[in-house]
Amino acid sequence: MIIILNGSVGVGKTATSWELNTKFYKSVMLDGDYLGAVHPFEIYDQERTNHLYQTFEHLIKFHQANGYHHAIINYVFETPQELSRLVDKLLPIDSEVHSFWLTCLPDEQEKRIWNRNTDQIQWELNRFRELNQILENSALKGYIGTRMDTSGLSISEVVEQILLKVL
Repeated sequence: MIIILNGSVGVGKTATSWELNTKFYKSVMLDGDYLGAVHPFEIYDQERTNHLYQTFEHLIKFHQANGYHHAIINYVFETPQELSRLVDKLLPIDSEVHSFWLTCLPDEQEKRIWNRNTDQIQWELNRFRELNQILENSALKGYIGTRMDTSGLSISEVVEQILLKVL
């Protein structure tokens, strides 16, 4: 099984991915921001995203060949087409692919970002607002994942809700 977590900055993709990873025997968590941390980095570079999606594909094949049959991916898929491109690459590897779009109330999302205490706080605050709008608009045009509001929920509660939908 492959679970994809989509969403803006600060909605809980990474923390949820880490905890989901512990719920499956022999699973792997693949963070798109880390796997795709290339230099130079351009957000809307098609070659970069193709490279990232091929990396996901190769790593999942490798892990599955070595007994790790569950994968959790987290990344921002801004359009239905971007998510679909990755899912199309993954379906030949695993016929069970589930996608979730994590959301959060903006005030709570902003607090979560402040709690990160990073040196890029202003960029992340601006980016979450921009991404929230992009993702809302994209959801009107197609599927970017099953919407799941993480507002007021602990990571464990979000994981519980996901597991109820996939198991």
